[in-house]
Amino acid sequence: MYTRFLVLSSWLLTVAWCQKPVISPGGVTNAASYVTATSIAGAFGKGLSGGSLVSIFGMNLAASTEAASTVPLPTKLGGTSVAVNGVAAPLFFVSPGQINFQMPYCYGTCHTASPQGIVVSTAAGSSDPYLVDGQGAEGLFTSDASGCGQGAILNVRADGSVSVNSTANGAAPGDSISIFGTGLGIVSNPPPDGMPAQSAPLSASSVVGDSKLDSVDNPPVPGSYWAGRAPGLIGVDQFNFLVPDTTREGCAVPLQVVALYGISQAVTVSIRKGGGPCVDPPSAGFGQIAWEKSVTTSTHPTVGSTTETDTLTVSLQSSPGKQAPATPAYTEGGLPGAPVYFGPSCPVSGYRSLDAGRISTQAPGSSPVPASVMPLTGPVSNLTVYQTMLPNRSIHPGTFSVSAMGGGDVGPFQSSVQIGSEIHITTVIAGRLFDFTQPVTVNWTGGDPASWVTFTIINHYGYEDVPHAVRARTSAGTATIGTVAGHQQAAPGLVSVVLEVDPDPSQIAAFAAPGLSLGGRHTWKYTYRFEDVMVQ
Repeated sequence: MYTRFLVLSSWLLTVAWCQKPVISPGGVTNAASYVTATSIAGAFGKGLSGGSLVSIFGMNLAASTEAASTVPLPTKLGGTSVAVNGVAAPLFFVSPGQINFQMPYCYGTCHTASPQGIVVSTAAGSSDPYLVDGQGAEGLFTSDASGCGQGAILNVRADGSVSVNSTANGAAPGDSISIFGTGLGIVSNPPPDGMPAQSAPLSASSVVGDSKLDSVDNPPVPGSYWAGRAPGLIGVDQFNFLVPDTTREGCAVPLQVVALYGISQAVTVSIRKGGGPCVDPPSAGFGQIAWEKSVTTSTHPTVGSTTETDTLTVSLQSSPGKQAPATPAYTEGGLPGAPVYFGPSCPVSGYRSLDAGRISTQAPGSSPVPASVMPLTGPVSNLTVYQTMLPNRSIHPGTFSVSAMGGGDVGPFQSSVQIGSEIHITTVIAGRLFDFTQPVTVNWTGGDPASWVTFTIINHYGYEDVPHAVRARTSAGTATIGTVAGHQQAAPGLVSVVLEVDPDPSQIAAFAAPGLSLGGRHTWKYTYRFEDVMVQ
C-alpha cells in the first residue's frame, strides 16, 4: 500500500508538471508594490516600465524552485522562460507559483505594432498571453517585502555616513534619505538587460520628481535630488531626497515618490530630529463636514447625458502629529497647476477614522436622513467617512444641519451651515469645440455674491490629472484661462471643464466635538463638470 502511495504521488506531480503554465488573473505585478498590471494603464498607471522588476503569480509556472546565480541573469531557468512581446526576459527566480523577472528595457518601443504580451513557457507548453500597458508607476520596496509598511530606505547623514532607516534609527530632518523601488522607466546610460547598473556613468532619470511626506508635497531642493538606477543592482531604482526641516517626527510617516509615470504606493519612514529611536507625537483628530451638489454633463456624441448627485460627507480623521489644515485664502487670478495623482494605497500605523456613532443630516423641509460609513479613497487605506446620498435638488440655499449621537471616539455634536445660491452658466460648453491656442472664457449669472468660482480645465493622463485653473469672485460673472496649447492631451481632443462654487473663507463654519482636538469645519460646494469636452 505504501509503495502504491509513492507511485501515485509521483504520478500526480508528473501530471502537474505536464500542465501548461497559467498566469492568474491580475497575476502580473510590480515586484515592489505588487500593484497589478492591467491591459490599460487606467486610473493608477498600472502598466509596467522597461527595465523594471516584475512578479508573475499563477500555476505550473516552473517544474521546480530555482534562483539565478550568474550575471547577466539567464533567460531560461529550471526549464522556464518568459517572453515579453517576443523578447526573452532575464529571470531572477522561478517556482511553480511565482516568477520574478526583469522587464526588457525596450518594452513599450519594441514590437508595439503587434504586441504579443507576456508569455511563460515550460517543457509542458506556453501560457496564454497576458497583455499589459507600458509606462507603469513606480513601486517602492519595503523591509518585509509585503509592498506596504516600512520602506527600504537608507539614512544619509551630513557627514556622509549611511545606515538603514528603522524605528530604532530615524532620519533627521535636514539630512538625506535614499529610497529604493522599481518602475522608473527611461534613464540615461541604461544597463543591458540582466546586468547591474554602473556607478560611472550613472544611469540617471532626466525627469525631476518629488516626494510626499505625510501627504505634503516636497519639491526637491536644487542639488539635493537624484533619481536613477541603483548602482550595482539589477532593475532597482534609487531616489535621493533631502528631508525638509518642516517634516514631522514619527515612527511611521507616510512617504510617496512622484516619478515619470505617476506616484508610488505609501510606504513609511522613521523621522527623528537628530536621529536615533523614533517617538510618535500625540495623535490629534480633525473633522470636515461638506455638502456638495454636483452636476456632470457628458458631451460624448454617443453617450451624452447630465446627472446630478447631492451628497453630505462627514470626515473624522486622526493621526500622529496631525495639524488642522490652513484656512483657505482665496485671491483672484491664476492658480498653481499642481497635478492630482492617482495611486495605490497602503495602511499606515496610527492613521484611523474616528467613530462618532449614528450621524444624521437635516435639509430644510425634509426629515432627518442617516449617514452610512463608506470607504475613503486616498494614499492611506482602511479609512472611512460618513456619507449620505440625498435626492436630487436637495442641496439649495438654506440652513442645513448635521448631528451625531456620539461613539467610541467622538462625543455627541451638532453643527449647521447656511448654503448660498448656485450659479447659472451662460457659456455653451457641451458640444462646443474649444480652440486652446486662444484664451478660454466662461460666463455665468446668479450665485451668492460672497462666494467664489474656480474655473478649471483638466488634462487626463490616466495616472494623474493636470489642471489649469483661475479663481474669480462669483459677482464677477466671468473667468478666463489663458492658452493651454502645448500640453499633451491624454486622449486626443478630450478634457474636462469644471466650475466650482465655494463660500468665502470667512463664511466657513467651525464646529467642536469631544474627541476632535483640532475641531472641525462645515462647508458647502456646487460643482459643474463637463466631461469629454472637445479641444483642438
